Amino acid sequence: MARFESKIFGIDLGTTNTLVSYYDEIAKRGECCASKEGGNLTPSAVYFENTDSYIVGRDAKDTAILYPDRTALYFKRLMGETKEAIDIGGTVYSPQQLSAFVLKKVVGDANEELEENIKDVVITVPAYFTSAAKQATKEAGIIAGLNVRDIIDEPCAALYHIDSIQDLSGKRVMIFDLGGGTLDLIAAEIKDNEIDEIAIGGDTRLGGKDWDSMLQKSIRDRYLDGRTLRPDDEQDFENDVERAKISLTGKKESWFILRNDAEKIRVKVTRSEFESCTKPLLDRVRKTVQMFMDDLTERGITGFDKVIMVGGASRMPQISELLRRMFPDTELLQKDCDEAVAKGAAVYAKRIAQKAKRFSVRQSFTPKKLNRISARSYGIAALLGDYGEKKICNMIFKSADLPASVSKKFYTSIDNQKKVNISVYETTATERYAELDDRMLLGNCELHIEGELPRRSEIVVDFNLRQDGTLTVEGREPRGKTSVRAVMESRALLSANELIEQKDTVNKLIMKE
Repeated sequence: MARFESKIFGIDLGTTNTLVSYYDEIAKRGECCASKEGGNLTPSAVYFENTDSYIVGRDAKDTAILYPDRTALYFKRLMGETKEAIDIGGTVYSPQQLSAFVLKKVVGDANEELEENIKDVVITVPAYFTSAAKQATKEAGIIAGLNVRDIIDEPCAALYHIDSIQDLSGKRVMIFDLGGGTLDLIAAEIKDNEIDEIAIGGDTRLGGKDWDSMLQKSIRDRYLDGRTLRPDDEQDFENDVERAKISLTGKKESWFILRNDAEKIRVKVTRSEFESCTKPLLDRVRKTVQMFMDDLTERGITGFDKVIMVGGASRMPQISELLRRMFPDTELLQKDCDEAVAKGAAVYAKRIAQKAKRFSVRQSFTPKKLNRISARSYGIAALLGDYGEKKICNMIFKSADLPASVSKKFYTSIDNQKKVNISVYETTATERYAELDDRMLLGNCELHIEGELPRRSEIVVDFNLRQDGTLTVEGREPRGKTSVRAVMESRALLSANELIEQKDTVNKLIMKE
């Protein structure tokens, strides 16, 4: 039997690290491909040597302080929010392009190891990503020359991995995924052949990077007294702080040398000091989990059989201690924190391959069907009544089963109206009507009306939220049969022409090893 057959590979495109994985037909589980830099993790960092070449990975990450204007980090947090991440010599690169550079690097490494030509992939995304961020992730794959067969929420991918090594059938679980840049929570019911998502929560601005930053600030306050470091010493300092944080997972204290000009300062960091200075972040975790549980309690769900902890930052003792306090009677399961998401993506990819090829299942483990729900609510801006207040009228609600399709009637506001602007919003509100907030605007599209219509003529808006959490919108004027399928004007997503242009730009640059 070949070691891998599905030809669809998993990719954990992380805020801090990226991994490629495949389904091992012999071991019956996902396995990660090696990075040329050693180990399986490739830092999600891009350094531009000049306008013609770039470097991805550890070497790129280590240039961030020395060459901040030419190094891109943590751009995953910008996905779906902006088209502009870094300017190199007058060329502006989007988060999608930067992610594509990383994808090309890790896929190239995997191609050499496996002697494959990887094209078809499943890419993981934070469960609490917006629809725009999920679509931007797809665009990154396209720019990298990949066929993105599906995207899957990171906690669900991790769940697929855990289920492949110990059958979770009959269990209700919460996946707690604290990675480098995001915190994701998913509650799920595991059946014999299916996984039912119950609820999704999280914080897309909370991850291990934030613990690093807060520890850095504490050490600066204690040892530097406002003094600045030379760029190379600053780079060493940031790397040492990250290593100290990791060391404190298993030790009570950690030491390193802080260099400042000719001076060398011996820095001691204890676990209690680390936990004290990062307490505001732990409080954010607690509040996020509590809000998640409050929502579940309203629906009659008060506990779990297991809490599954994944993501590198979940290793911090303060995290497991918090979860033990919040779930005293629940088993905490921690397994393959750094690789669970990638390995699970490969398991999910195996299911896609089975479904597509319909070949007979020869293994003892069969990946379960995933029944997804929406992480957010979706609606459009509308006037309430003839002269009412303008609000968001939600059409698809948070926790709705996916895929979801909804049609709703709206009405023109004046005689002979020639154009209707459909402003689409994405919120966490569960009520029918929500307050307008420009930060929640997903995009705009226009419906042009032919003929002369009286005021209060019917306009039908159709929403279609796919299984992967990306949204399409269509507006129709039934009488005149005028319609527009919205490729929405968005501040962060790319048009077809922009996709081609950005792909060409990426392909023209030379990746340095």
